Amino acid sequence: MTKRYWGSDVPEGWTGDHPDELKTVPELTDFTKTANHYETLEFISKLAWRSEFMHIERMFISKLRRVCPLVILSNPRVTTPEEARATGKPLVYLQGNIHPPESEGKESVLMVMRDLAVGDKRHYLDHMIVLCAPDFNPDGTETWEVKNTSTFSGTPHIQSMRHNAADADINRDGIQMRTLNMQGLYQNVLNKWDPHVTLDLHSMGRVQHGYSILYAPSYTPTGHPGPREYTQYNLLPWIKDHAEKEYGSMFYTHADYDWDDWPPKVWDPVKGGYSVEAKFIVNAIGLRNRLSILTETPGHVGFEKRIYASYAFALSLLDFVTERGEELLKVCKDADDDVVKCIQEKAESGELMNWVEGEYMEQDEKCELYAYPTRTEDYIPGTSIIQHVIGEGEPELIKGVTDLTKPTGTKESIVPRGYVFYEELGEVEEKLKAHGVKVTKLEEPVTMEGYEFIVDKYSEVKKGWIRMFDMTELEGGWFKTRKTYPAGSYHVDMAQPLANVAFYCLEPEVGDGLVGWNYFNEYLKGRGSETNSVVFPVFKYLKIL
Repeated sequence: MTKRYWGSDVPEGWTGDHPDELKTVPELTDFTKTANHYETLEFISKLAWRSEFMHIERMFISKLRRVCPLVILSNPRVTTPEEARATGKPLVYLQGNIHPPESEGKESVLMVMRDLAVGDKRHYLDHMIVLCAPDFNPDGTETWEVKNTSTFSGTPHIQSMRHNAADADINRDGIQMRTLNMQGLYQNVLNKWDPHVTLDLHSMGRVQHGYSILYAPSYTPTGHPGPREYTQYNLLPWIKDHAEKEYGSMFYTHADYDWDDWPPKVWDPVKGGYSVEAKFIVNAIGLRNRLSILTETPGHVGFEKRIYASYAFALSLLDFVTERGEELLKVCKDADDDVVKCIQEKAESGELMNWVEGEYMEQDEKCELYAYPTRTEDYIPGTSIIQHVIGEGEPELIKGVTDLTKPTGTKESIVPRGYVFYEELGEVEEKLKAHGVKVTKLEEPVTMEGYEFIVDKYSEVKKGWIRMFDMTELEGGWFKTRKTYPAGSYHVDMAQPLANVAFYCLEPEVGDGLVGWNYFNEYLKGRGSETNSVVFPVFKYLKIL
């Protein structure tokens, strides 16, 4: 077995032998600096001039007029999604810098791109097509600050800002899609190229565990269980074992524990800041019948180690796809087919259900954790920088810890054969289409039998973690009835692969669907929802009469 690299340790010479013009900014600066956006573009350009395997597209132009490139690596080169699908290969999407202070994701993606384009790992392109967006938040990247915080190890010495130029946390925008970043991701990656696997790279800041990466799949129970459970119980354990053997990197599930209660008793994703809501892009992708992974490096270890861990994780994912790509493709296709089949066969009877609320439950077995018993925060001698130290060398192995990483639905609702809503709700129609959901207009009046939701209580509340958001909550009940909708009304036929996306967005009891993100507020308040019971404007029908 390969030596295990704890703390900030990395293998000697792990970055490989490259000429200076093909070295990343951290490699050139002893890992004290990260690339700015221009340097990222320059690095991509250098690869493009030396490789025949790259195609570069514009994902979006930021609020401050910076281009976010999408790089497609394939052998032979493909330039359209149609060409990509014709190869029959899985598509893997690697994303860095959704939060620019967590810049190891960006740097590791650049290194993987170098390996694929001009290095010794071109063989991966025989088995897959790799899409890369190393700097997904260029405006945040270009907003620099000097900090004396202990959140990270002190490197890189100058850090970027978490939010974009509109002061938005992009990784809370998976459903409302109000940022240019997320709009570009959906339009030009998810809907256009439709990657089978997405890897979104992060750093967690202050922690007390001993792992070099924590990982998580999509945890939203509303998504089809096939891709979610395959990711959680097949793909991620495979990567965990593979990375330990091949790279000496110790990975584990994304969660945290009460630092003041030693030894750890409960391993809880909520304490790690990760709910089952689809506002997180990895959770949102799970609604689309695709595999998605979030990773978090510990902030206290050195920048080089954080990059190495992210790099090792990305390569381990590519190794998995190389070995089990056909199986992975089948998981996605089976989920697409099953969603449509269930709608066609079960929705009209009213027996088809899905989850509108969920939480984490206890796994059947206890887990084992590597963790350090203490942490300190103090100034590095001779400097004005506070360092966060949680221990040296191999951490303690704690056995018998309650594992709360099982996402479970807690409240369900009927899945209809389709939804209908009034023409005045054009913003809702636009948002569904932006997600890739097929929406049409009724060409003539239609009478339907189904359910309408009566809103008895309307509330505007503050919700969130790290940052609070203005959200809307509705309370009420469903009543079976018949309704006639006029020509021009919007119609969502649920017999489509993205039916779970439509369900999550339109159901009034989903906490962070379009109701939660305030897309129905004007309509509801205009009809007196703050003081009276009103009818929710989306009707879910079982059959057309």
